[in-house]
Amino acid sequence: MENSSVDQSKKKNLFYVVFIFSLLAIVGYLAIQINSANKKTHEFTQKISLLKLEKNELNSLLESSGIINAEDNKNLRSNLQNLLYTYDTLKIDNEKIKDSIENQKQVINDLMLEAEKLEKQKKKDWGRIYRLKKETETLRSIMKGYIHTIDSLNTANINLTNSLNKTSNELSKVQTENKSIKSQNEELQQTVALGSILQTSNFITQAIRVKNSGKQTETSRASRANMLKGCFTILENKISSAGNKYIYLRVISPEGKVLSQQKKETIAIEQEGEIEISAKREINYQNQNTDVCVFYEIDTPLKAGKYSVEVYAENEKIGVTSFALK
Repeated sequence: MENSSVDQSKKKNLFYVVFIFSLLAIVGYLAIQINSANKKTHEFTQKISLLKLEKNELNSLLESSGIINAEDNKNLRSNLQNLLYTYDTLKIDNEKIKDSIENQKQVINDLMLEAEKLEKQKKKDWGRIYRLKKETETLRSIMKGYIHTIDSLNTANINLTNSLNKTSNELSKVQTENKSIKSQNEELQQTVALGSILQTSNFITQAIRVKNSGKQTETSRASRANMLKGCFTILENKISSAGNKYIYLRVISPEGKVLSQQKKETIAIEQEGEIEISAKREINYQNQNTDVCVFYEIDTPLKAGKYSVEVYAENEKIGVTSFALK
């Protein structure tokens, strides 16, 4: 029992010793930190005092040298207001420049608030006033740069607009000329087309009687005719194309019916559409006067009366004549 009591007493004494040493260590650490903080506070206090002294000396120097004066203080805010007004009058469509101008206007507004505070101070801070004055001058220089840039852009836009107008006028002129040339070409093509139509002369149609011997004689009697012959001269035409061409004969009876072959044949005519023909012949035309005869063999007895005869080539009517039978 006595040994147990002694051990407990020793443990308690050891705890107190450790606690006291720990407490002394903490107090020592705090003392060191407080001492270090006091030194830093002293250093900062000295620096602040030195800066205030330098500031006062700078204020005195600025005030006595004439670099800055009371008028500058009074005019500072009004100068900033005028500068802001000038920035507001700048007109620009360029988004990048517009954003930059808005940023500069925000800077001016901030400087105006600072200038207002400086005006209310009894003891003037000439250093801050001088700094605001220089910043105002810098902003004015920046503004002049914007004005120059905007003027350059406007001049470039005017030149571009003038160039576009000139190009548009030239394009309009060219389009008008092209339209005129196209119209002339169309007229020329029409003239050529009309000029290329074949023409005939000396168009005569006869009723023919073919004897058993094969001899052909002209007849004026419908009952004796067993063939019709249409002869004409295709006139010289240097515009028309040369080569093989079909010539078509169309005979219309006194009753207005077309004399046709057993196998009916039609052609397309420019102004009349599809028409029936009586006979056809292929010729070789070389742009010179060409004599042509086209024959129609009669398979049904003809009637007395007046017959109309038309000749066609290349979708155009090129000759008309008539004859009468008894």
